[in-house]
Amino acid sequence: MVELSASVDDIVADREDSGSVSCNICGGSEFSDMRGRVAVQCASCGSLERTRLLWFYLERLSLRRDAKVLHIAPERGIYDRLRDLLDPGAYRPADLSPENFRFAQDIDRIDLTRLDEEPSGHYDLIIDVHVLEHVTCNYAYTLYHLHRMLKPTGLHVCVIPILGGGYDECFQDIPEEERVRRFGQSDHVRWFGRDDIDRSLGSVMRLPSKFDATSDFSREELLRANVPEHHWVGFNASTVFRFRREDMLLQPRPSASPKASGTGRARTVANKMSSALAPALRRVRGR
Repeated sequence: MVELSASVDDIVADREDSGSVSCNICGGSEFSDMRGRVAVQCASCGSLERTRLLWFYLERLSLRRDAKVLHIAPERGIYDRLRDLLDPGAYRPADLSPENFRFAQDIDRIDLTRLDEEPSGHYDLIIDVHVLEHVTCNYAYTLYHLHRMLKPTGLHVCVIPILGGGYDECFQDIPEEERVRRFGQSDHVRWFGRDDIDRSLGSVMRLPSKFDATSDFSREELLRANVPEHHWVGFNASTVFRFRREDMLLQPRPSASPKASGTGRARTVANKMSSALAPALRRVRGR
């Protein structure tokens, strides 16, 4: 099981401490079990613990109505809220398989393994939750281009599951049970582990030294929104990362010629990506 599960007694005790519990995205008050986790999925909008924690942070952003927002694999509750908050055309929900998001009639298609043609410096905000473990290419490529697509003052707000053990990755065709054992789900291709996060994701992104949601929100707020306590502190399956454009550590070198080709710039970035990921990939290949 990828994520920790709380017991029924824990959930009941938390609710007694915090009073009435409701989804901070849609206001729903009924929750169902999800993959062994007790009473975590909102019956109204489908939000999970990580979705509700993410929304706490998104609500704090001062977004103009015309802010350009890219929302990858949109969650229904957050999609509904952002559609109300933003001007038509400013909000772009997108996924590799748009047909899986029938609630989002205006959803676009995006392939996170082929982002070269996406515009640079375009978005004020990019949002994604539990997406990177699905992407079937060098994840540094995806993160590099997402940050290239941000405006200089833009933010990339995301949830990347950081779990036990070390980094693992496999793009090869392996039995489903092996993929579940190594990555937690049959459609995952990688696992980010706390043991070497500084040498895997931390080689590509400037990571915060710690995560503590209680520094930003009260215990009562978090419990009232049904965000269990084990999601509050440390790198875990619900950690909310708030990256700025410059937090991408892989940057192309300044070119001696203003007319340097895009191929040359891409080659420089690709070489840096390979160097940054070499230690983690050597461990993966040795498995």
